[in-house]
Amino acid sequence: MKKEHTTDHSSHSVAHQQSDYFHIPHRCCPDQFPSPTYPSAADCLPPDMLEQVVEKIRDANELLLNLALDDNRPQHETYQKMFDGLVGIRVEITNLLGETTEGKITLVGFVFVVLREEEMNIMFPFSEIDSIKPFGRYAEPYHDPELTKIDSCFRRDLTFHFGEVVSSSPELIQLFFRIRLSVYLLLFKEKRILVKTDALTHEGLLTDVNKETITLKVEEESTIFPLAMIKLITMTA
Repeated sequence: MKKEHTTDHSSHSVAHQQSDYFHIPHRCCPDQFPSPTYPSAADCLPPDMLEQVVEKIRDANELLLNLALDDNRPQHETYQKMFDGLVGIRVEITNLLGETTEGKITLVGFVFVVLREEEMNIMFPFSEIDSIKPFGRYAEPYHDPELTKIDSCFRRDLTFHFGEVVSSSPELIQLFFRIRLSVYLLLFKEKRILVKTDALTHEGLLTDVNKETITLKVEEESTIFPLAMIKLITMTA
């Protein structure tokens, strides 16, 4: 009986030593003084607006991190990341000729950005951008499509016929893949648009859109414009 009591006491001692293996006496830890805090403009914002500001800050930090980690990122990806953080904000874009265009960013496509200025949509290719200057401090609410609220029939079609369903909707193409310029311009087919190429401006009816060209009808004459030559497109919203 005595031997068993000794064994139990030894086991308890080992277990106690193991549990205290990382124990550091409190007297060995230096005192930690609270860091000074300062009020900011965001302290008085309503919770929903504060959440939007925090989200924008998070996106901006992610953009800066991406740019710092990858010097070989394609140009269009850099612009996509940058403009994603400016959606809803009014900006001034300067082109390679020193000309400026102003408007609120409403859509960031694959190789272009769309600005809204009053009742006009302004399409700006990334390749023509020299500099961007934001005018707004906070972005206006911009509601992306929410697939969590779709009905069960559409959810089933999207799940089992993804390619067919998405390819038939410019909004879904933008949501999943970012819309290409030629697809975006299909939304304005048979509408009057203004196309700028170099120092010339052409206004007419958009009659045809292909992968690399568009056709503009001015009065009774049709002209084909390669997308690569287009510096700016303006159309009624």
